[in-house]
Formats: sequence, C-alpha cells, structure tokens
Amino acid sequence: MARVLIVDDETKLIRLLTSLFREQGYQVRATTRAEEAEALLKEQVFDLLITDVRLPRRSGIELLQIAREAQPSIQVIVMSAYGTVSGAVEAMRLGAFDYLLKPFELEGLLLLAERALESSRLQEENTLLREEGARDRGMVASSPAMRRVTDLLDRVARTDSTVLLLGESGVGKELAARTLHERSDRRDRPFIRVNCPAIPRDLAESELFGHVRGAFTGATGPRKGKFELADKGTIFLDEIADLPLEQQAKLLQVLENHSFTPVGAADEVKVDVRVLAATNLDLQVAVNEGRFRQDLYYRLQVFPVTLPPLRERREDIPGLVEALLLRLANRLGRSELLIEDEALDLLERYPWPGNVRELRNVLERAAVLSGGERIRAEDLPADLTRPRTRAGEVDGGSFLEAVESFKQEAILEALRQTDWRKKDAAAVLGLSPRALSHYIQRYDLESYREG
Repeated sequence: MARVLIVDDETKLIRLLTSLFREQGYQVRATTRAEEAEALLKEQVFDLLITDVRLPRRSGIELLQIAREAQPSIQVIVMSAYGTVSGAVEAMRLGAFDYLLKPFELEGLLLLAERALESSRLQEENTLLREEGARDRGMVASSPAMRRVTDLLDRVARTDSTVLLLGESGVGKELAARTLHERSDRRDRPFIRVNCPAIPRDLAESELFGHVRGAFTGATGPRKGKFELADKGTIFLDEIADLPLEQQAKLLQVLENHSFTPVGAADEVKVDVRVLAATNLDLQVAVNEGRFRQDLYYRLQVFPVTLPPLRERREDIPGLVEALLLRLANRLGRSELLIEDEALDLLERYPWPGNVRELRNVLERAAVLSGGERIRAEDLPADLTRPRTRAGEVDGGSFLEAVESFKQEAILEALRQTDWRKKDAAAVLGLSPRALSHYIQRYDLESYREG
C-alpha cells in the first residue's frame, strides 16, 4: 500500500488527514515540522508528500525540492491558502503534481492523491518497460503438449493463486509467466521479474524488500525493493531454487501475511502482489538436501505447471521459427526474414537440448551469416546439417565425429543445468575449470548462451 507523508503546522488538520488516509488503507507519517519531514524523506521511501506552502522556518517549496532530490519518483501535492497562491504556482513549476486551496473538501484531496499515485505508478512501469525492452508476448501452441499447458494457464490466470513453473532451461518459463500476468486482472499493473541467481547474496534482502537510509554501508538513501515495486501487480521469481535460505523465510512471510519489513526499518509494509516462481531443478531434491525450505516448497506448490521440452513439441517449431524470425528482422533492420524448406526440415529434426533458447540463438546466428532475407540450410551450424537419429548419434559420420558431438552436447547440458556457472558445470562433468574453458572455446559454446 502507498506511503504518504503529511506536513502542516495545524495540528488539528494533521490529525484529520492522518485519520482520513489511514481509513483508506494508506500508510501515513505526519509532522508539523519541516525539519522532521526532511529527515523522514532522507530515511524512508514515500510515494506521496502532501505539504502546506507555508511552514515555520522552512517553506513547503524548499521541502518539495528536498523531496524530489531525495526521492525523484515521489509525487507532491501542495496545500495553499488564498494569499499564497503564487507559492503554489511556483511549486507546480518545480514539479509538484497539483495544489489545493484551503479550505478544501476531503473527498477532493483523496481523489487528487489517487490521481497522483496512479501517475507515479505509470511512470515507474514505463521505466521498467524501457529497461527490459520489447518482448514477444504470444505462446506458440500447435502441439498437444503445449495446448495442455496453455489450457492450464488460461484456467489459473484470472485467479491470484501462486503458480510454480517447471521445466528444463530454455523452455519458455518467463514467457509463460508474462502470459499469466497479461491474461490476469492485474495486466495493467507492474510485472517485475527477479533473476534470483543474479542477486548478490549480501544484497538479496535489500533487492527484494528494500531498505531505509543507513541500513548498511552504502545505503545513502531509502530504496524500494522488488516486492513493493510490484504492488498491485505480479512478481516473477525466476530460478527460485537459488534464493538464499534467509530470504526464503522472508518470502514465506510475504506469501502468508502479504507484508514485510525493509532492511533497517521498524514498520511493516503491506503489499498486494501475485507471486509466480520458476525453476529448472527438482525442488523436492533441494528440500531433501537442505537447500530449500520445505514449508516454502509446499506454499509454492499451489498450482504447478510443467512446460515440455522442445523435442516433445516438434509441431510448434514452424510457428516458433516464424515468430522468432519476425523479431530478428526488426532487430537486424531487414524488411523480412524467411527460411527455406530444407533448413526448416533440419530444425524440425534436431533434438534441441537447449530448447527454445537454443533455437533463437541458432536462428540469429544463421540470419547474420545469411546476409540477406532468406535462411538456407548452409547457414545453419554444422551439427544441425548432419543427419541425426538421436542425440549424440550422427548418421554417416565417423566414430570420432560421434564422440565429438556427444562431448559437445554433454558439456552444453551441464552448462545449462548450472545456469552457465562454469565452476559448477566442471564439477558435474568431472573436469577441471581450465579443461572446461578449453572445450567451450573449441566448440564455440558461448554462441549458445542467452544474451
């Protein structure tokens, strides 16, 4: 829920507005002193500041400037008596959302506050969209396996149930999460993705739940966490098995109580967030090994959905190729990108150990090599152009070729299972990190990695 700071030197008005906003579900801090308001703005995150233009020792205009410097996304409403209208106009010039002349109707202030908060939410969401870039939204589902998945997603999308997305690396779990969000009643609210393996362990709590000023070294100002940014929307916890145990406990609290306490804060923050999670690991094994909390595992298992690997949904390959080539054409500045039948036939027969992610990388590489608007069989990697009967076996090739192919696929699979953590992949394969680096360079495996 949004946090509001109210500043006015009239004690009676402060009490009235505090009660009014709390009745509407807002979290409210209020003060009659500008100096205290300044300290609060530098220590805690607020969504909205409501301040009088005239304050003892410091004007509301100065407080507005301090607020926008400390928290650039904060919205500000100024209250002004008739004789200080010029001050209110100055506040608008400096970035205030709007102003109200005293005396005013309480309902009018509430409506103005809602408009200001909605404007702030849209600004934050637009920023997130710009950072993430454009993404494909549609799910290709020509195969029976994927039609079953999309049917499950349709059934659960309009609920607030927690969904656990399962499947191998590269099968499209993030796209499934975005599909759930866009088919839900929260579609006009934020969708926040959290890549759990990418969060430094010592910053995981702050990244997810925010912090106040001075909470730790380097916390020079307050900051909202991912859960608060996702308020009223959806948060997607990708590769949740990599979340540290300490944060797993706090996540369980959010799922059960819809609240959390930012790092260094005294007060809880209430949020209304739908949680989606994904993993390519067996969480029950992680529970047995003590790497994942059993109570959190059961809480996430409300509605599990398993996405099939691409080798089990070959009927979807033509549709996926068409969609991916359309996106690639836009990126590469070409009017269109087409694929010849022979090349498409090779793609349909390949086992795709890296799933849709590998298909996307292969098509991008082929599009660059082709130099034109048509992808031919000779533009595809050599291991696709050699006929195969099953993964690792090459028809008509020598024994050494089959061995080389098997090595390449085994190393790729280990890298994908460990999210390209080379030290862990080397341990899985029984190789030294140096030997693994040699093979990665030898087989040009970095080209298969998601960019």
